[in-house]
Amino acid sequence: MKLFTVYITILSPLLPTILAIPNVAVSDPVSIPLIRRGGPEKRDRSVEEWAELVNGIRGKYGSSEPSRRRAVNTVSMTNQQSDTSYLGAIQIGTPPKTFNVVLDTGSADLWVAGNTCTVCASQASGQLFDENASSTFNSVAGTLNVRYGSGQAVGELGSDNVQLGQFQVSGQTFGIATRVTSNFLSGNLSGLMGLGFESLASTGATPWWIRASTAWTAPQMSFYFTRFRNIQAGNAGDEPGGQFTMGGTNSSLYDGQINFVNLVRAQYWTIPMTTLGISGGASITLSGSEQNAAIDTGTTLIGGPSDILDQFYSTIPGAARGTQVDPSLTDYYVIPCDANVQVTLTFGGQTYTMTASDLIAGTVSRSYCLGAFFTLDLSGGSSPIPTSSSVPSWVVGSAFLKNVYTVFQSNPAAVGFATLKDNIQEFAPIGLAGFSIDESGNTNGTIIGAAGIRRPVPSFASLFGLKGEGTVQSMALLGVLGSMIAALWM
Repeated sequence: MKLFTVYITILSPLLPTILAIPNVAVSDPVSIPLIRRGGPEKRDRSVEEWAELVNGIRGKYGSSEPSRRRAVNTVSMTNQQSDTSYLGAIQIGTPPKTFNVVLDTGSADLWVAGNTCTVCASQASGQLFDENASSTFNSVAGTLNVRYGSGQAVGELGSDNVQLGQFQVSGQTFGIATRVTSNFLSGNLSGLMGLGFESLASTGATPWWIRASTAWTAPQMSFYFTRFRNIQAGNAGDEPGGQFTMGGTNSSLYDGQINFVNLVRAQYWTIPMTTLGISGGASITLSGSEQNAAIDTGTTLIGGPSDILDQFYSTIPGAARGTQVDPSLTDYYVIPCDANVQVTLTFGGQTYTMTASDLIAGTVSRSYCLGAFFTLDLSGGSSPIPTSSSVPSWVVGSAFLKNVYTVFQSNPAAVGFATLKDNIQEFAPIGLAGFSIDESGNTNGTIIGAAGIRRPVPSFASLFGLKGEGTVQSMALLGVLGSMIAALWM
């Protein structure tokens, strides 16, 4: 069976046919590069866009009862413009075409923009799917109708070969969007790949990752996320964004053991968060359903009950409700931009510390910055989430996940965290979606770009907490890259 690693770049129900075994042979672990979308600095997002982000997350988690027809897809596409979405390059069709999609553990559907979507083409440069250009495409009865708090994506359903790295699933049902709400797509983004459980799939299709996992060594998906560094390489604004590993973990990226915490329920990737606090300071003990935290790679910030967050921000000197700066920031808090506060979150008896810069979501005035924790009332009112609600009380996004190595395990169902290694090395953007490198240094294609050690950019170092961050790859892998780079000069 195969372990597979991906390098991330920063930014009517139908029962499926018999699951197709991905077209891969048994071999050593394999790795491929992915991309993170670049864009404006954190401070460049408008107050209106911050308000819309909360609506998008409410639309994603806003129902208390699971349903095949419920809307569960994805984070607001404005995340792309603040360098906080992590994209993977998938291939669809015969011959295969490459599509950049958000990798989202908070939803379960796969959809891409279709070539008849004029709005998609006008607001983004990503690949558009043309069903007539694929000899293996088949129409599927039903429609795509994915609703969010801030809009929707509408279209048709189809099935085709879908590949991520070397794992290919044939006959995968996915949505082809013919119409999307304005600002859903930007840059070279084409759509979204949901990595959640099947009960969340609005199309009723078995998620791609579940079908592909029949060829994995272990039922695990693992993430390492980087921080934005303002490096212009490849497509303007695209940067190495970390790694996505299918079939296990990459032990070169973390120290010690992985601390697994059992899911509350195999619907969302939800686990108990027992304590929220300040490093070296006060802490808040959570209890009952207010512990339930959905770990969501498709979300930027961290949302939770307002009563808890009122207590939390009261421990930070100078913190205030966002409405004191702007009336539109009703769901946010502001803190002094020079605040040096390290937040701690506790899962499974282990406490994890966030880099101080990750508590700052963006600048809203000369003196105040937006806090990364915001109130998320999934019941639709202005009060805290009801303790009787079956939806998560917390949604934990990349503001926290950049600080840990994260593992999503389907059997037994759990989420695990581990401590990141220092001096991690990473890849520049890669131009071939199917390119991979195994841990023995063998490749299946030509690399475009090169490996490089992360170095702080002076104007962004303090804002993005880059000191001491990085990635470690095997010497065999670095040797292969060195040989390829040398060959380019010959």
